[in-house]
Amino acid sequence: MIEDYFDGLVQELFINSAISSFKVLRREIGKDDGYIRIKCKLKNNDILEFAEYIQTRKNKIHLETYSFHWQDTKGHLIKRWDNVSHHKELDTFPHHIHLLTGGAISSTPMTLKSVLREIEKVLPIIHEREQEN
Repeated sequence: MIEDYFDGLVQELFINSAISSFKVLRREIGKDDGYIRIKCKLKNNDILEFAEYIQTRKNKIHLETYSFHWQDTKGHLIKRWDNVSHHKELDTFPHHIHLLTGGAISSTPMTLKSVLREIEKVLPIIHEREQEN
């Protein structure tokens, strides 16, 4: 079950138009849990690095912790979605987004698919700006 879930994440990266390449940095599968960490290169050369820790309960996958870190080619943060237990002041605690400005805002729970959708929305705009400079 966990292996199939991780294989699905890898498959999503293979078919996603925003991803140019990726490398699985760590993949651990236990009896009732698993951890995966992957570094992706986007079409505009930005980096998306993410990690997920999952558990199985009652034959279902539960995403326990996640971090999706998107940075530009110079290593500057664009956005990071995670559910680390800080920013208790946010109404969506523990889910939040770290911004380029250093602040954090509320976020819905995120998955790889939802993060890739967010990136795909703005990637063409970023690409156009890079072409102009």
